Amino acid sequence: MPMTELSTDAAAAFVYAEALCLDEQRWQDWLALYADDAVYWIPSWKDDHATTEDPATEVSFMYAAGRGRLEERVKRASGTKSIASMPLPRTLHCISNVIVTPAVDAPEAGAAAGESASRWRVQSNCVTQIYDLRRDGLKAMACRYEHLLAEVDGALRIARKKIVLINDNVPTVLDFYCV
Repeated sequence: MPMTELSTDAAAAFVYAEALCLDEQRWQDWLALYADDAVYWIPSWKDDHATTEDPATEVSFMYAAGRGRLEERVKRASGTKSIASMPLPRTLHCISNVIVTPAVDAPEAGAAAGESASRWRVQSNCVTQIYDLRRDGLKAMACRYEHLLAEVDGALRIARKKIVLINDNVPTVLDFYCV
């Protein structure tokens, strides 16, 4: 039986758990939170107050369609071939202002033919403290999150995550673990 409600506390706990996976570099646990067809998107800014709207035709800081693309990024970041990622920085994600609304306009994912999937839009804010071990320096990234959470096989999964960077003059390497 599909879930019909998602409390703010439950949604916040889910978003917090995702952040903790990133901070503890538990990459497989982090990836398991995403649906197979999930979209992960960090749009760039068109001007001072408008972000790009279409990752297919406009520039993005990052765009990954499907969990497989996220798996590739994890492999690259945690492997020995990415000089920019060695050693990986330590991160601390601070999440606040979690707001949950039913997602009625989102496309269905994870539902069998003829069924409707339970889906929720979860908005929040995040400040990530990033400690660069090579430079002995602390930097911060501020952003707004928009998660689209879907019930897939009885469990919550991230169907889409959009991250809007507030400080888009990126002070450090920008990758999935930094935001």
